[in-house]
Amino acid sequence: MVNILFVADKLALGNATIHGVTQLFSWWIPNFDPDKYQITLCTFKGKDKAGEYLEKSGIKVIYFNRSKFSPAIFFDLLQTIKAHNINILHLHGYGACTYGRLASMLTHIPAVVHEHMVDESMPPYFKLLDYLLSRWTERGIAISDAVAKFMETSRHIPSHLVDVIPNGIPLEKFENIDSHQASSWKDEFSISNEHQLVGIVGRLNPIKGHRFFLEAASIVLQSYPNIRFLVVGDGDLRTELQEQAERLGITDSVIFTGFRSDAFSIISAMDILVISSLSEGGPLTLFEAMAAGTAVIATNVIGLSHFVKPGESGYLVPSQDSEALANRILELVQDQELCEKMGHVAKSMIQKQDNKSTVKAIEQCYEAVLQSSTKSRNLPDQTLAHQISMRS
Repeated sequence: MVNILFVADKLALGNATIHGVTQLFSWWIPNFDPDKYQITLCTFKGKDKAGEYLEKSGIKVIYFNRSKFSPAIFFDLLQTIKAHNINILHLHGYGACTYGRLASMLTHIPAVVHEHMVDESMPPYFKLLDYLLSRWTERGIAISDAVAKFMETSRHIPSHLVDVIPNGIPLEKFENIDSHQASSWKDEFSISNEHQLVGIVGRLNPIKGHRFFLEAASIVLQSYPNIRFLVVGDGDLRTELQEQAERLGITDSVIFTGFRSDAFSIISAMDILVISSLSEGGPLTLFEAMAAGTAVIATNVIGLSHFVKPGESGYLVPSQDSEALANRILELVQDQELCEKMGHVAKSMIQKQDNKSTVKAIEQCYEAVLQSSTKSRNLPDQTLAHQISMRS
């Protein structure tokens, strides 16, 4: 049995119940081979909405209950490594990568740095820490080629040590949605079958560009008042966005659903999904929309532009351009045949990005880590055999 420790700075961002990386944990952890891997998840913060969400999914979470820069995190991490006989540290977030690689330096437990986005705003002290700790990075995982390049140039991890493993989604969840399940939530918000649905899904945070979505909605509604705009998710900006909708005079046409555990069903019922982000890492909502056969309009930023074929599987618009976004929404609203065609193309494109394939690729990364770390540390062959015996 190989014991893996997932280390995360935090599970929730702001007041949102869940964000992309936490969602990935909920998809990945149950799908690792239980006969080969034991996954333990720890976070530096205390219990929050995201932790509760994971626990309801049957995932055990260890909370350190520490402040951001508490030195006690390091000792908590060492204790957790010892208590769970950890073989590999799988690190998510800058804090996790710092404390995790310091722990690797002391314990000789190999560390895997998993990068989920291109973060050009990384503070200088993190860049220095990345440079100093890069030698204790056994391997890196990037979710795209662009992120892999960022890891090489900005995080000082050699390209030959970085595996590109795109995020996947649980495609079977979309296959099992029936028509009743996909529409049962509509009664809750007084939505009829006559309403066309345009939605945005994600935590309510400035980086997601919700204000541009609402501005575009106000333009579209001047011509098509029967459209309902759905804002799915929670977060710190909810009150501010509701006030913006009121100022724009569109409160009757905009529905704030809050966090929804049935977001899959809501996405499946949408005519158009909008992603108005200023920047993106792993666009899980985009993948979910593609799997549901829902047409997508997204901003032309790193993390999104690689996955949308303009005019075929969706549209790309400039970031922070409400008018351009509104024009593309109007185009698809006016041409339902094109809207449906884009959804079908997107659905065919996403079939290779299944969550189970992602987990399998991560398992292969672990295999490589165990092999390379054994050679570099001159451990006897029987140690490796003991760690991966269950794999054969």
